[in-house]
Amino acid sequence: MFLSNLYQKARGLHRQFRNGIKETFQPEISQRKIRAFVKSTQVAEKSRPPSSEHPSIAVVVPCYGHASFLKEMFESIQRQTVAPNEVIFVVDRSPDNTLQILQGLILENQPGITSRFTILENESNLGQAASLNKGIEHSNSDLIMILNDDDYLMHDSIEVTHQILKKYPQAALLGGHSLHFGGNSLGRTPKMIQSICSVENIEIDLRLPNQVESYRKYNDINMTHSGSSFYKFAWKSIGGYYPDKSKRLVHFSDRDFQLRMNALFPVALSNITPLSCWRNDSSVDQGVNS
Repeated sequence: MFLSNLYQKARGLHRQFRNGIKETFQPEISQRKIRAFVKSTQVAEKSRPPSSEHPSIAVVVPCYGHASFLKEMFESIQRQTVAPNEVIFVVDRSPDNTLQILQGLILENQPGITSRFTILENESNLGQAASLNKGIEHSNSDLIMILNDDDYLMHDSIEVTHQILKKYPQAALLGGHSLHFGGNSLGRTPKMIQSICSVENIEIDLRLPNQVESYRKYNDINMTHSGSSFYKFAWKSIGGYYPDKSKRLVHFSDRDFQLRMNALFPVALSNITPLSCWRNDSSVDQGVNS
C-alpha cells in the first residue's frame, strides 16, 4: 500500500511538471502571434463607439444544421424587452429545412415584428466565421449581437447590453458566461438577466489591451459567443472574423476574434452574471463551422 501511494504521488508530481513545461513552452495562446497581429494592424484614432444614448443593434445568427432549435431561438429574439433594429440570419447551405422554417417564423410573426428581418443564403458552405462576416457587413447598425442558431437570448439581453456599454463607454466588446441547458430543461432556465442580478450590481471585469500580455490559456479571456456584443467599427478595425484557421491566434474563430479584439480595445466581461443561455447538447457544426 505504501509503495502504491508513493507511486501515485510520483505520477502526480510528474504530470504537474510535464504540464508546467508545456504551459511554459507551448502555451495555448501564442504571445508572439499576438504581438505580430498588433504590429500589423492600424487602428484609426478617430474610431470610437457612437455617442448615441441607444446605439442601433443588429442580432446576427449563423445557421447550419439546427432546424429543430430555430423556433426557440427565434422566440428569444421576439421576446426582447428592447427590440433589435435588425435581425440577420445567414443560412450556410444548411443540409436541413432551416431556410423554410425561418421564412415561416418571420411570416407567422410579421404582425408583431418591429425589427427588420433579413435572410442571407450562402451558395456553398462557408463556415461560421465567413457567415458572420457576411451578416455583419450587411448590417447598418452600430452594435452587433451574436446568437448561435441553437442558443437562446435572455429576454433582456439587448436592454442590459445597452446599459452596461453606456456605463463602460470605452469597451468595444461585451461578453460573459451563460446558463447551460439541454433537452427539455430550457423551460426551467431563467429568462431574465435582471431576475438574477440588477444591472447596477452586475460586476464587470474591464480588460485593457495591455492585460493580453499575460494570457496563456484559452479561458484567460472567457465568454460565451451567443449574447456577446461589439461595435461594428471595432469588428472592421481588427479584420473581422478569420475564416482561415492558419491566420488565427487560436483554433476557434470566436475565441480568436475575442483575443484580437482585446489586443486592440478594452473588453468588458461579466464573469459572474450570465448574459445568455447556451445549449450544451448540440454540436453538429463542431469542426465544420467553428
